[in-house]
Amino acid sequence: MKFSGVNLLDELEKEELAGLRAVFHERSFPKSQVIYAADDEEDAVFIIARGRVRVYLAYEDKEFTLGILSRGDIYSTHAGCYIQAMDDTVLLTTDVQSVKRVMIEVPLFNRTMVRVLGNILNNAFSIIGGLAFKDIYKRLISYILQEAEEHGVPEADGVELTLNLTIEQLAQLMGATRQTVSTLLNDMVRAELMQKRGRGRYLIPDLAALERAAGA
Repeated sequence: MKFSGVNLLDELEKEELAGLRAVFHERSFPKSQVIYAADDEEDAVFIIARGRVRVYLAYEDKEFTLGILSRGDIYSTHAGCYIQAMDDTVLLTTDVQSVKRVMIEVPLFNRTMVRVLGNILNNAFSIIGGLAFKDIYKRLISYILQEAEEHGVPEADGVELTLNLTIEQLAQLMGATRQTVSTLLNDMVRAELMQKRGRGRYLIPDLAALERAAGA
């Protein structure tokens, strides 16, 4: 689920962007640590240098994942969301004011930031729409279908998909319990919509059948 379509780490290696690279500082976080909370006053911009982070909303005992950012993606903490490390993670961080001083000279930075935040917003609308109009089974199938279309590996007997999420992380993304998601994945295997090949690895023999099951 890469949001930017542009890897800023590669762009920052360019000589003309040396000024932008200089304002970022490297920070490391262990897996599962909440890096930023919704009520933090720090107004920061960061780029994922290694690992993945989860952007989510939380209220009482409920959490709703808005997006998962990976290497090269950029994000700003001003949106009032929680940010959690999904792996051992390294961020390049800076304050907003430092970014403002250089962003006029780096149009790519502005375009990428807008694209990432726009996709976060779009994903939030998709979550709201799914919660309002789809049951959890169809939401899960729709997600798997999207991942298969974007990241699946075509084979002679179907499409292989590796879900780089634990059951718990997938449940957080779906707004459901771990047990529910695990049961539904097993139901999909029994319905022959997927074949399990290993931990997080599935073969989807017929994408069209998956689309029909999702109501697409």
